[in-house]
Amino acid sequence: MKGSVRFYAVNDQRKTAPKKGYSLRPLRLTTIDSRTLAQHVELDSHIDSARVEYVMASVAKQIRQLVLNGHKVEMGELGTIGLTCQGTGSEAEDEVSVKNNVKGLKFTFRPSVTLKEKLRTVKCELVVLDACDGRKHDENGAVLIESGKE
Repeated sequence: MKGSVRFYAVNDQRKTAPKKGYSLRPLRLTTIDSRTLAQHVELDSHIDSARVEYVMASVAKQIRQLVLNGHKVEMGELGTIGLTCQGTGSEAEDEVSVKNNVKGLKFTFRPSVTLKEKLRTVKCELVVLDACDGRKHDENGAVLIESGKE
């Protein structure tokens, strides 16, 4: 199973941009919600989508609980979910404390070796935004939402 990703160019002039000028961003077609994902799984597995949705909700709950209790969760060929911490260091070991050094936690996802290999086979192409979706975009490539739409 090969993938195909389209990219668009943006002229990113934000003050926070790592590099001024044109860069590429992947075109995200839509966001797939859990119900739609369950319907896709139903087509692939012949298990009705209501049961798939229930199992997906249970899996998400268990992953959340396990990760928040210090475990990493390996998701087969997809990858591993875990926690990392954001914070600062200290010069000496006796100066290290959770209160002073940990500024926040993040859920992280690390793709598996198999997924990384599959990424190398994805077909990539450049598209012009107006030609690919018919919506208006700002200078940073964000979709402009007109009142009453979307």
